[in-house]
Amino acid sequence: MSKLSHLIRNENMKIYRRPRTWAMVAILLLAVSFMSGVMKWDSGKTDSTGWEQRLTEENANYEQTLTENTDLGEGDQHWMQEQLAKNDYYIEHGINPYELNLWNYVNSSASLIILVTLLTVVIAADMIAAEFSWGTVKLLLVAPASRTKILLSKYIATLAFALLLLLLCFGAAFGAGGLLEGFGGVEQPYLTVDAGGAVHEGSMLLHVFREYGLSIISLFMYVTMAFMISAAFRSSSMAIAMSLLFMLIGNALSELLSRFAFVKYLLFSNIDLTQYMDGRTPLRPDMTLGFSIAMLVAYYVVFQLLAWLLFTKRDVAA
Repeated sequence: MSKLSHLIRNENMKIYRRPRTWAMVAILLLAVSFMSGVMKWDSGKTDSTGWEQRLTEENANYEQTLTENTDLGEGDQHWMQEQLAKNDYYIEHGINPYELNLWNYVNSSASLIILVTLLTVVIAADMIAAEFSWGTVKLLLVAPASRTKILLSKYIATLAFALLLLLLCFGAAFGAGGLLEGFGGVEQPYLTVDAGGAVHEGSMLLHVFREYGLSIISLFMYVTMAFMISAAFRSSSMAIAMSLLFMLIGNALSELLSRFAFVKYLLFSNIDLTQYMDGRTPLRPDMTLGFSIAMLVAYYVVFQLLAWLLFTKRDVAA
């Protein structure tokens, strides 16, 4: 393991000594700052007074919709019933849901994980292909470490970079929320509604971790795919371009083909597990959470096997 740790340290040096890496970190922090500034500016335009009346009017609209629109989908009905219960709870306990607190900033920062994924995919797609582009692969392979360990060290270093960006995203959003709204809202609960319609208070931190965790799954899969493409192509630019192309068009392609049964076997149709949460409807009615997890595991194994075969079994031209 000592050789592996040395290899990981070497890969980390390659990542963090490049100005491009710190430019990526700056881009992420600027994105969080911009998002926080827009949220604060927008909140100043909204009148949060009379929120009880607004919630009462919302509930009246929900009840009218549930009564008159009998063709509502099950997911929409479930969502409206939950909102009714939550709004009643807000009014009863004097909680203004329209008032910003630091958790609003942290929850919104989960949407920036797509940016974290994009930045990490650039690193992953470049990890192996760059060795061929720079001509340093021969020096790397004459080292006493096996190709498997070299590949593993590159993969671990890439995931460590992704973890760093995630921590920075969370920390920056938490800090911005605290500075702009104060840290007094840190004890704000997260409300859930059970099957009987009862409202329960839960930990907002655990809810944020769940949101981040579900988003990390897509990050993990896209990074692994980019790593495989990097092993397949010896051109950094081609590896990065193909990885970003698959990432950007994948979801749109799944939506376009959603009427066909085979679409449920595509990676992009299963990568977003939030489609099974909070009463949402999956891409196809015959898809389940267990099915999507099984498909992700299968794709992960294939990606890793291909990356290993392409890197360890291919000859390096003299």
